[in-house]
Amino acid sequence: MLNTLNELGRKQNSFANFVIGRPVFLALIILFSVSPADALILNVTYDSSVTNIGTLAQVQTGFNAAMQTIQTLYTNDITVNITVYSEYAGPFGYIELGESQTEFTGSFSFKYPQLTNALRLARTTAADTNSVASLPASDPTGGTTNMWWIPRAEAKALNVLISPTAPATDGEVGFATNVTYTFDPNNRAVAGEFDFIGIAEHELTEAMGRTTFDFESTNYVPYDLFRFTNSGGRSFNINATNAYFSVDDGVTVLKYFYTNANLGDIQDWQSSSPEDSYDAFVSAGNELILSSADLTTMDVLGYNLNYKAPTVKEAKLGNGNFQLNFTNTPGMGFVVQTCTNLSTDNWTDLGAPAENPAGQYQFTDTATVNNVRFYRVKLP
Repeated sequence: MLNTLNELGRKQNSFANFVIGRPVFLALIILFSVSPADALILNVTYDSSVTNIGTLAQVQTGFNAAMQTIQTLYTNDITVNITVYSEYAGPFGYIELGESQTEFTGSFSFKYPQLTNALRLARTTAADTNSVASLPASDPTGGTTNMWWIPRAEAKALNVLISPTAPATDGEVGFATNVTYTFDPNNRAVAGEFDFIGIAEHELTEAMGRTTFDFESTNYVPYDLFRFTNSGGRSFNINATNAYFSVDDGVTVLKYFYTNANLGDIQDWQSSSPEDSYDAFVSAGNELILSSADLTTMDVLGYNLNYKAPTVKEAKLGNGNFQLNFTNTPGMGFVVQTCTNLSTDNWTDLGAPAENPAGQYQFTDTATVNNVRFYRVKLP
């Protein structure tokens, strides 16, 4: 579920310009693909509550862009079936911005050892390997009768319990009709309008397994395994106020979870800047970016990450400015960093590159003094 903020117009981090002269380029690869080039197919069906509205073409444009991003980033050879509704249709009532419903396999016999084995067999990246290595040998929820429910889409990715191409619906996505959206992949930050593509990414990934039962009764989902409050301390307490996402037994905080289950979804992130597609609350006027934590989330749930670090082209402009250009998956939250001495590893954020059109990134450094400067592009 995605909600609006009561107060809009939160400022993004500002970045200062520093000493620059003869620029030297350095690219940082923080994630890389080791996945086979299989095809993840998101098969979307639009309910009549959507096909009968006047913005159907724009809605389809937005969903197509979101689906293309997910299908590019993950390569499991599966078909995920999603039905899209507007509010007050299908399983949804009033929707503040976006909402999802996750369908489950219906298995009453899937236990912790089976889950960990499935996650182990699905490893394709370093994050996968670290996340599985950090899992305890016995069920960390402390109960021998606890059930681990596998979302249908995730079960397909893990190749358990269900055929990878089973035709039934794997999840539902709904969106509000009383707010104003921008649907344009090339113009996602429009004053007074919500980024529909980011909202669609948010709800689709929830339906695909980025979800929780809020630790009700004895029912758990795989995503619950990566929630911590301290190093080595997994948390299954819905009232924990400092819960965070980690894939190395809680040593590294990748993102803090939203923690008020009475107001929002505790599997979403706390509000961030720049605003993230997986944040629990977002405001109008901002593009909702994808972060490395977002990519890693679906990766450790069983989806084969196919992210490729950008190949950056650099150019010294006639006015002395220095420009970086690269192509990558649309909507990524890249940041350009600089330093003047590689031996110190003391990198400073310069800012986010502009993206226009979708997937084409450009950053111009306007500081012009005669010192060597190194650059790297990072996905925080």
